[in-house]
Amino acid sequence: MSEKQGEEIGTVISSPEGPSPNSVDLIVNAGILHRGQFVEMDYAQGTLVCLVNNVLKSNKYFERFESVKEYESSGRKLFEQFPTHEWEYLVAMTRPLGVFSEGLVKRSTFPPSPGTKVRVAARETLEKFLGLDSEKGLHLGEIEHHNTLVKINLSRLLQKHLAILAMSGAGKSVLSAVIIEELLQRKKENGRIGVVVMDAHGEYRAFAEPVRDGKSVDFSSKTKFVRATDVQIGVPKLSIGLFAALIPGLSAPQKRDLARVIDKLRAEMKGGLGPFDFNAVKSEVLNDEDIKGATKDALIGWIMSLEQLGLFGKTDNPGIADLVRPGQLTVIDLSDVIELKKKQIIVAYYARKLFDERRRNKVPPFTLICEEAHQLAPENVSKEGSISKHVIETIAREGRKFGAGICLISQRPVNLSTTALSQCGTHIILRVTNPYDLDHIKQTSEGIDQRTLEMITSLRTGEGIIVGEAVNYPVFFKVRKKLSQDSGREATLEKAAVDFEESRDASRKDIEDLL
Repeated sequence: MSEKQGEEIGTVISSPEGPSPNSVDLIVNAGILHRGQFVEMDYAQGTLVCLVNNVLKSNKYFERFESVKEYESSGRKLFEQFPTHEWEYLVAMTRPLGVFSEGLVKRSTFPPSPGTKVRVAARETLEKFLGLDSEKGLHLGEIEHHNTLVKINLSRLLQKHLAILAMSGAGKSVLSAVIIEELLQRKKENGRIGVVVMDAHGEYRAFAEPVRDGKSVDFSSKTKFVRATDVQIGVPKLSIGLFAALIPGLSAPQKRDLARVIDKLRAEMKGGLGPFDFNAVKSEVLNDEDIKGATKDALIGWIMSLEQLGLFGKTDNPGIADLVRPGQLTVIDLSDVIELKKKQIIVAYYARKLFDERRRNKVPPFTLICEEAHQLAPENVSKEGSISKHVIETIAREGRKFGAGICLISQRPVNLSTTALSQCGTHIILRVTNPYDLDHIKQTSEGIDQRTLEMITSLRTGEGIIVGEAVNYPVFFKVRKKLSQDSGREATLEKAAVDFEESRDASRKDIEDLL
């Protein structure tokens, strides 16, 4: 185990690279240190806090490989002939992060002296130095080996948007579930926001279900569940801008003709005729003598292609007012929708409505969580294949001014809109090994250097690093356990195979019984 916090653990030593303002090595005199751990030492301007980047163990008796080979091949063990344990030592290579003095953090511009005594960073120092919010913060996990809870201030984490990046199976959905739990459990006096999840794989539906195991926390009373197959978008609510996004190749004259038709139908609706659908739009287009024949054919064809999606009607379901409320989670389950275009239309419509209504102060502050964000806001894809990209980028650029936040979750950050990703003030990165994704993360994430990237590739499931607005300095941490129940959607390959055959056998038996 590591030494207790605040206790002396080592001494600064001289090396070819330092000590310098960028690198400090130390010999560990007592206990052990782990990579990713924090240490502190007295400094001329206060307390210097450093991050352990790597740890090396050495032994003088094992430095000459030919001697080791000779002894081992003769049947004698070095540790039996010499006091090898007395010459084993541990060297920690650290990176100075800053100087903490009187509640303020400053850059380190001068190296500590060789011989300076080093301590394991105390919890109180870490909380203040890293900018953690121990009273009202969202509890995401803990800093290993420090017994320090990672509690992040709500505004610092979400106001300037959040990106969660990791390879498949690294724990993205667990982390997002933990964030949702914290938001749903907040007290009114601490500030509650609405949460809307665009759920690509049905992993969040368990929030809406009563607890089955009796051990998990029940969030069903605070959760609204919407199947994407039940979603209906009211045609009268569609803006001409969204029409242009839905209909690729819509020319300016065609856009004007369609806008005139929609405006006329809206005026008639307000006059008492009631809401209208695409049938009314087609009829009005055909009867409009000012629209050329070729334009009529094109507009009718495009409208019919939209009708085939089975997504549009006279009114919205659900309505925006029901979608977002303080301290409430709304899950829009997209898992039963196969067609990507249909998913993007749903996301584009509700994201735009949420943003517009928030700007008018008609709905509370919210965060919109987008799973598989690289599918919803893809990089280098045509407008036809990225219908929801524009509004996601708009919220990422402008949402912080109005209390409209977005959380982008992706396993392929290299395929995610650079504009949207770069506007996310905080990145939480779990295990990533793809070199293209790592390079993309390095370019778009603040505070990520080559040594940190190397640590990211070796993270275990459920471990991650927080960088950006939410913390003063990058923090490696272990995600806490979920309080909510598992969705039960993800099974092992063996169980899926067994379930399939059992289901098939049961179907055959039912048929045989009928015969």
